[in-house]
Amino acid sequence: MKKIYIVIFGLVLASCSLEPEPTTFLSDSNFYNTAEEANSAILHSYQTMTLLDYLRPYMNIPTTASEETFPKEGEGLNIDQFDNFNIDDRNQNLEQFFRLSYIGLNRANTVIEKTEEVTYDADLANKYQGEGLFLRSWHHFMLVRLFGEIPLKTSAVDELSEVFGAQNSSIETIYNSIISDLNRAIDLLPIEKVGGRADKVAAQALLSKVYITMASAKSTGSPSYEWVSGADTYYNLASQTASEVINNQSVYTFDPDLLHIYDVSTADAFNGPEHIFFIPQDRSGQDEGEFSKLSKFFIPANAPSSSFLPDGTATHGGFGVYVTELPFLSSFNSNDRRKNELVIDELYDAAAGGSLVWTPSGGESQPFSRKYIDPNYEGDKTSTHPYLLRYSDILLIYAEAEGPTVEGYNAVNQIRNRAGLVDLQPGLSAADFREKIIEERSFELAFEGHRLYDLRRTNKIQSVLTGIYGKTITNSAYFFPIPAIEGELNN
Repeated sequence: MKKIYIVIFGLVLASCSLEPEPTTFLSDSNFYNTAEEANSAILHSYQTMTLLDYLRPYMNIPTTASEETFPKEGEGLNIDQFDNFNIDDRNQNLEQFFRLSYIGLNRANTVIEKTEEVTYDADLANKYQGEGLFLRSWHHFMLVRLFGEIPLKTSAVDELSEVFGAQNSSIETIYNSIISDLNRAIDLLPIEKVGGRADKVAAQALLSKVYITMASAKSTGSPSYEWVSGADTYYNLASQTASEVINNQSVYTFDPDLLHIYDVSTADAFNGPEHIFFIPQDRSGQDEGEFSKLSKFFIPANAPSSSFLPDGTATHGGFGVYVTELPFLSSFNSNDRRKNELVIDELYDAAAGGSLVWTPSGGESQPFSRKYIDPNYEGDKTSTHPYLLRYSDILLIYAEAEGPTVEGYNAVNQIRNRAGLVDLQPGLSAADFREKIIEERSFELAFEGHRLYDLRRTNKIQSVLTGIYGKTITNSAYFFPIPAIEGELNN
């Protein structure tokens, strides 16, 4: 097989795999022959998500395109466009995320295809294929929520004829593919908690998010979801699937300790009971992506280079890329621990009895989230990481899908009680109850990259961002433009 390179979807085609840059040549005959090689291939698929061109946009886009934060003035990669939804098709964040997502899709597709007929242990082959299906679903779900109609990729690109003229698929077709892939993954995967890798519970959790997106988008008239057959059908499916996570397994559980959820100081805390799926980053890594600088994006630029939180947790200076919106903080209940303990507005020069060395001074110096603090940081290197799927997210999906039943109230009240709040008002209608769940998600999942997608699926972009926060939405409220470079390279 001749080695060839050609650009497509902003990628480089190197024989049978899509890579950010050319890599060592591998053919079908000299790889995928053993379980060890297949495991290396699936790890290679996960590795896409640790690349900076994936990681940075993954957080930049939803964090600044919601009411949680606004971007620091002068920050690069056109991040400022997300604050007011004035987004063009040359936006570098979108270009990078689109490109890396298709790299991830091709790697996942290759694993899926190469694990269909194997001579090694069938259970291992099923596990690797299930992980490939999960990753294919993950990338398609992220892309369809960001861009709407996109090219659906369900086979590896290994022929020139497959490269040119890729057409967008309908949103309905993409969702049908995601659902099919996740149901297959659920059948193939075991329950096996390994930090950074997907298992059966991760696939169930992601499927519940797919179903709740369809249900709520249909119920609220969110644009481009007219094809969904009925909101109640998908609320029921979301409830059933989330229930598998909540009620039918015990490996992942509700963490009663709010601060422990975000503790990365030890290996056990890093992969705590809430963490269903996340991007594993460790301060011992050699390159950024293997380790994380995410904390610095939240800590203001004028914070001291080393200091301590009020509870004595050590921290460091920041870049101040994400500037917290004060109206968002004001929307929390005054007794809410998720604001009082997870938002920092004081830093000290010593762990105990030290002097106050930083408080917010206005402008771009505002209180910041402590969800991404690693007290054992090494210079710029931390073990903080994005929280992609965690138990409390799925618990709230279960509550939303159930509506104002005993089970729905019990689910949301677990979240509220941990936050120091009283039970949710009883006797709400289904519509009012679900409104309260969406509001609860904004507090519980703050700064974790979920809010934009919740606003979109519930048709609330305009009412929340313009009506309450005064943002001007010029375009792209519900779908961003596919990067122009992809169309230029694909013609």
